Amino acid sequence: MADESRKKVLVIEDEPSIRNNIMLMLKVERYAATGAENGRVGLELARSDPPDLILCDVMMPEMDGFAVLEALRAEPRLAEIPFIFLTALDDRSSTRRGMNLGADDYLPKPFTRNELMEAVNSRLKKFETLTQALAARLVPKQDRLTQKFREKISGGDGTAALEETDSGTPTGKIAEASVLFSDIRNFTTYSERLTSDEIAELLNAYLQTACAPIIRCRGVVMKFIGDGVMALFESPRGEAGESHAHRAVRAGLAMQLAALEFREWVKRHHPAQSLPEFSIGVGIHSGEVLLCHVGTPGRGELTVIGDAVNIASRLEGQTKELGWAVVASEATVNAAGSGLVVGSRRKVQLRGRSVPTDAFEIIGIAAGDADHASVQIPEDMRQALAANARVAADAAKAALGITLSIMTGEIGEKRLSVQGYRVVSKVGRGGSSVVYLAERESDKQQVVLKILNATAGLDEILLQRFVQEFDIISSIDHPNVVKIYDRGFSDRHAYIAMEYFPNGSLAQVIPNGLSGRQALSLLAQAAGALREVHGRGIIHRDIKPGNLMARADGNIVLADFGIAKRLGEDKGRTRQGELYGTPYYVSPEQIEGSPATMQSDIYALGIIFYEMLTGQRPFDAESVSGLIALHVSAPRPKLPDGLAEYQGLLDRMIAVDPRNRFKRADEVLEAIDEVWTQQALRALKQGS
Repeated sequence: MADESRKKVLVIEDEPSIRNNIMLMLKVERYAATGAENGRVGLELARSDPPDLILCDVMMPEMDGFAVLEALRAEPRLAEIPFIFLTALDDRSSTRRGMNLGADDYLPKPFTRNELMEAVNSRLKKFETLTQALAARLVPKQDRLTQKFREKISGGDGTAALEETDSGTPTGKIAEASVLFSDIRNFTTYSERLTSDEIAELLNAYLQTACAPIIRCRGVVMKFIGDGVMALFESPRGEAGESHAHRAVRAGLAMQLAALEFREWVKRHHPAQSLPEFSIGVGIHSGEVLLCHVGTPGRGELTVIGDAVNIASRLEGQTKELGWAVVASEATVNAAGSGLVVGSRRKVQLRGRSVPTDAFEIIGIAAGDADHASVQIPEDMRQALAANARVAADAAKAALGITLSIMTGEIGEKRLSVQGYRVVSKVGRGGSSVVYLAERESDKQQVVLKILNATAGLDEILLQRFVQEFDIISSIDHPNVVKIYDRGFSDRHAYIAMEYFPNGSLAQVIPNGLSGRQALSLLAQAAGALREVHGRGIIHRDIKPGNLMARADGNIVLADFGIAKRLGEDKGRTRQGELYGTPYYVSPEQIEGSPATMQSDIYALGIIFYEMLTGQRPFDAESVSGLIALHVSAPRPKLPDGLAEYQGLLDRMIAVDPRNRFKRADEVLEAIDEVWTQQALRALKQGS
């Protein structure tokens, strides 16, 4: 059965070898390619099954490319299909004739695979920009639709603060802002009881309703996450009036009112399904955020990161347990000022935070503060919302227990199936992949399947990294490096099968407490893994406790080579906003813009060593910018007196200046041996 999610490309070319070669290159890139030997056959195929894009030769028997294009543009159903000419003609008159007829591009023969895929991808992307910008990340100035969105919320004056950060520049910006998260409660039940079409219809209708208060309160929708929304509220520079926190709370309350009204819509459309009462949860936090570009040079996207984002998301996750509709942090309540009607107050323990957080129930805004002006959502935005709803509905029906994600497109309509494996459950998710626990059918061994959506539209860089991860790990055979078993591609996914760790990672071990000797032993194992990895010319770039997995025998294993690179790659300076790694463990030289090196991995391992010895990180801050600054400028941490014998080793691992740091993992292991030797000598003296 054909995979309807794959983009269909029709290749009209009379030369069989060229036609077949083009179709093969397209299929490798996960396009559904169909061939036609002349213009007449190609036009018939386009009429019977309209493709997403047509590649067409110019000079052909029976019907040339110009005639094909002219016929297509004359039929309304086919007139908008992107059309690229493949031609050996280099005269301007032929080019002008094709463009006048409505060709989208010319690709001169002979062409390379990269040139072909660049032409195909760019043409298709132009038609998908609207959907991608809103369904993935609604960020100012990314495209025309986003500009219209900005004009709606800023009154067309172009002074909105986010507009200062242009997607074409690599600079980031730190700003005070409020972050709002919301999602639909009991959405799994809706997914179970409604068809895919019904879920799409519901999400489309609701998300349009949910966006209106955000627009009215001058917020920016940063992304849709299936049934959820993330929005950012920032006060433009030099503009007085209502604070960003007050506007965020006002939007959250208005979204709740809209959700209550939406219950009637649900009852009218689904009276017989016994659905739970429609409701949403809203979480808001205010604080410092970092607006930066994440991704490959020239293709990065503007995103928002920082503690404010994490706290807002986790507060939203507390709404159901607390029984509150809108939950705000103390920072938001203080920043919003007067006018808020606050209900209960409670301390909640948010995941990843060592101390409880004060959470406030927001139940209203004083009379006169609310702005009841109506807002009309533009038609183009409605179309993009409908696309988001369609994708989210398909994902929900495929895996009811998995959170929907438009950004990663991690699931299709069917249950995940990988030949040779029985998928047991989902165990985690990264920025571009999903991790499942599976059983290998040949021997019933439990493995981890790391799945990358390999359908049309996949970022080529992500696919290259995914393939590289297999190549890197499979080239290493070391007891402290994760074992990899298999790699494969299906029509919808690329996958890697690797070792499963039921005991979790070092992140779960550290809170239980470690002795100095235990910490040193684990450090030696990790350093041994780095020696092997670095010896093969590979830099990990994301050393952290969560990537040091625990085997049943007590040994630790280095895993997750998803952003690893080989020495010699990316020789230029890393662009700001493209900082790889985790802020708690990133090295000073990376923060200052230099590429990661072997010494960067050693630095991260030194931070982990301190964490193993003391049970806490050496550097912590309330904001990303504050944390990053500490790595560069803060004094190096001192161990307690009882752990003083490890201070010299630690200092050489986490020195700010790489020149004062161990250059290779070999040197780390030698220093560990010296500590062990000193410990052994002391033990002998004490025993004599």
